[in-house]
Amino acid sequence: MQHGKVGATAEAVQVVDGLVQTGRQVEGQRQRVSVELGDEIKLGAGARPRGGTVAAVALTIPDLLWDSTEMVDALAARDVAQVFRLVQRATHASQTTVGVATGLSQAQVSEIISGARRVSSIDVLTRICAGLSMPRHARMTLLLGERSRMPAELNVRGPHAAKTARDQCADVTAVYASRSDFVAELPPHVLFDSATDIRASGLSLNLICQQYADNRLLKLLTAGTHLRCLFLDPAGEAIRRQEREDDYPDGHLSALTELNIQNLARRIRDRLPAGVRDHLTIGVYDEAIRANVLLIDDRICVVQHYLPQMRGVDCPTLVIERNAGPSGLYPIFDAMFSSLWDRSRQL
Repeated sequence: MQHGKVGATAEAVQVVDGLVQTGRQVEGQRQRVSVELGDEIKLGAGARPRGGTVAAVALTIPDLLWDSTEMVDALAARDVAQVFRLVQRATHASQTTVGVATGLSQAQVSEIISGARRVSSIDVLTRICAGLSMPRHARMTLLLGERSRMPAELNVRGPHAAKTARDQCADVTAVYASRSDFVAELPPHVLFDSATDIRASGLSLNLICQQYADNRLLKLLTAGTHLRCLFLDPAGEAIRRQEREDDYPDGHLSALTELNIQNLARRIRDRLPAGVRDHLTIGVYDEAIRANVLLIDDRICVVQHYLPQMRGVDCPTLVIERNAGPSGLYPIFDAMFSSLWDRSRQL
């Protein structure tokens, strides 16, 4: 991905209630944030900068910083103070520069670095990820609060003594007891807002159809994101078997799934500009459902297996991050989706 440059020239940056706000969101491309402030900065009461303006500043973050042991440890611990310190050390950026990039005031950055303020809100963490242009693996480490890199060696015997913990866990980076726990930690807007390719198969696909705002989805698709949604056929036999297994009234899952399909087709696809309607493709299949599979940007996979006598929302959820080699679980679920899509009927 190319380095990007974020300009804030010709836009006033105003401090309101301690937050730096601009007329548009400060977004950077991977590994580079460049914030230029050429116009006057309006300040809140009591702030008295020299001359009333801030000179142009640039924040360039080296690629290797995100893979350093210190940074991985800080991200996994959600230690934003240490993240800021490491960024400052690598870029010689001021607290004001870090604040402008992340939508925080200089005072807030100072409080975070000193330990007086701790960041725990997912929304604020997401804004920091975007402002610092973290690569996806660094974002996932921070947002999940889990190390994506394990210790180099395990204390085991025999020919596999050099196997890493990552090898032992394949490419699974997080496990949640239920979909509810997963969504609380990684809400849909964190997963989807910066995605360019999304593939989803399952039953009713509520994560996309019910929990992600229509206006966000329309914006995403119009901007170029491709979305393929594969539903369990609401008129098929497999969904009726699923209703009986889950002890739902006849027609319950069928009605919900049909509603989601119609909303996606009419409220989203039909409202897209004609030239981008093919960015959204909808299909149905009539086979026993094994799992909900969500694949994002050919890198992140979220899997939720269906278990007997358990509602989907209560089933364990895995987060998988594709690694460089052919091993791991990602290729398995990638192939599973592709095979199911090839056997599906498109609407």
